[in-house]
Amino acid sequence: MGLTQARAFLLLRYTLIVATAYLLLVEGSFAVPSTSTVLLIAGALTSNVIAAFLPRALLLSFPFAVGVILFDTAWITAALVISGNFSADFFYLYFFVLLLAAVGESISLIAVAAAVLCGFYLYGHLAAGGSWSLWNSPSLIRLPFLFAAAIFYGYLIDRTRLERRRADLKGEMARQLARTVDELRVAHAKAQESDRIKSTFLATVSHELRTPLVSIIGYVDLMLEGVYGSMSKEQSEVLGRVQVAGTNLYHVIGGLLDASRLDLGVETVEPVECDLSHFLGELSTDCPGSRSVRIYYPSRVAVPTIYTDEVKLRRILMNLIDNAVRFTERGVVTVDVRWDPPRDRIEFRVSDTGPGIPDQLYDQIFEAFRQGVERPNETTTGIGLGLYIVKRLVTLLGGEVSVASTIGEGSTFTIALPRHPPLRAGAAADRIGALTTH
Repeated sequence: MGLTQARAFLLLRYTLIVATAYLLLVEGSFAVPSTSTVLLIAGALTSNVIAAFLPRALLLSFPFAVGVILFDTAWITAALVISGNFSADFFYLYFFVLLLAAVGESISLIAVAAAVLCGFYLYGHLAAGGSWSLWNSPSLIRLPFLFAAAIFYGYLIDRTRLERRRADLKGEMARQLARTVDELRVAHAKAQESDRIKSTFLATVSHELRTPLVSIIGYVDLMLEGVYGSMSKEQSEVLGRVQVAGTNLYHVIGGLLDASRLDLGVETVEPVECDLSHFLGELSTDCPGSRSVRIYYPSRVAVPTIYTDEVKLRRILMNLIDNAVRFTERGVVTVDVRWDPPRDRIEFRVSDTGPGIPDQLYDQIFEAFRQGVERPNETTTGIGLGLYIVKRLVTLLGGEVSVASTIGEGSTFTIALPRHPPLRAGAAADRIGALTTH
């Protein structure tokens, strides 16, 4: 489209220059024009030749169109004045044509108006008894000039008006986009502040609930141990149910507190050298399994030492093991550790023989307060935060978590952690500085 507009501009301008030159030549009875007139026409033709080699973006720009209008109006007026063959009424008509082109709504209306104006001009001369000749003025030779001038200037002004409208539309779209971005930024900031307030509220409430709950569970344990005297079998059974319910509630509140701390970004990583043989031995004591679900730990760990946050690693594996036990009605849970030499990563795998997870739920189970499958019995508890906390903690340690599952056979969760934690920007700079000073 840009090339078509450029060619139209050049052809219309050539037409105007030729019409002007022919008008001057005929009005001068085909006598040789003055040197000044020849130079003006030659300059106009040269400028059009040069314009053909200009970039299309410049040729179709608003400043260029304004410059052409001013330049052509100036040299044509100067040429008409120098020739001395035109009276004031013709200049009035010429400038009226320019005004018509400027105020016209479209190039089609301008062409029609110019044709009507030329018709009235010709009729006026005929009515006044003028000579009707193609070669003597006043004659039809003025009409092509006036019509060409109207079409050329009308085309330029119409194109300029269209470009300005496009520029205004682009500007309005840009302003609308900027307003939309600002609104989204404000909405995002409000959402972040809302999430922060929610997380702070949950963290505060969870902490305030957990503190007295610890006392309740502790006193129940002492009563079951007979510290405060003997109890009947019925009383012991009731307190046992209270103990189980209190312990479950304690874990739920702990999950809320952990999730809130992660959302608030207050968790920090403190990597230490971790002996996995000793680490898994302690983990087997903390997570021994149940009567219906047995947990198997590796008898021998033949992997290199890992440097990571041992506390967070323990929370990750305990959440995975607890999740596997809760969703396995009867069966086994297997914990395995492997080393991936090419990537220098340690992989922790927790497998169960539970109901399995559908493929389409793999991403959903890592979201907060979401669970992939129904629990096999009503005694299991949970609010869907275990795997959410696992994913957040694994990401915090610079690792990855994945799941593979077969319906009816079980699931395997794999945690891949780098043997060495990624350096922060400041720590990396300190390390580089230390190396360069030695």
